[in-house]
Amino acid sequence: MMRGAMLAALLSGTLSAQALETAALLPEGPSRALLESKRPIYCETAGVVPVDFDDALRVFSHPDLMSHVQAAYAEQVLEEGEPEFSIQQTAPAEYFYVNRKGERTDLSEVVRIQTSETTFDLILYSTGKRFFGSYEALIHVRLLDCGNAGVGYAASVYAYPENAVSRFFARHLGLVTNYFNKKTARMTEMITLISRSLCEEATARDEAGEKQG
Repeated sequence: MMRGAMLAALLSGTLSAQALETAALLPEGPSRALLESKRPIYCETAGVVPVDFDDALRVFSHPDLMSHVQAAYAEQVLEEGEPEFSIQQTAPAEYFYVNRKGERTDLSEVVRIQTSETTFDLILYSTGKRFFGSYEALIHVRLLDCGNAGVGYAASVYAYPENAVSRFFARHLGLVTNYFNKKTARMTEMITLISRSLCEEATARDEAGEKQG
């Protein structure tokens, strides 16, 4: 989707994240197989964050992105109590967290790259277990330079319950689909809050460095 059309869709709330063409960015492996050989549940979200695109690029390109995300997430929920989870790194581009229910999620960073002068893409592959059993999921977030409006984002979530009964309920009763829809809505809030927090911190560090120089 062209930048102007995507910006207009973002601002009007009509953007379809399916326009991200996730499969074209994926290498061979489990994440690509999820899209090509299975029928995952699909959820999407989109919005605009009032931050500078260059600041967002520095933040999302940083080698320690996940640790910065964890710190910003923890800061955002301090008023509500302890964070629900803490992201731990196990290897380069490999992470996991355990939520309050003791449910573990493993995350792999599949793609993190500036795909054009005005876009940046982050794709994560995850596996875990919830009330409906084991699942795998793919999360694709694209950032877009929206000029004075800030940074637009569109996110696609593809989730696949491993249990056949869970897939039946997902497709016919909506129980599992509703779970991932709620998680996607929560992700919208987190993207907005964390992106703003991280970019403000990056700007503050740059300004401090300029004063010292």
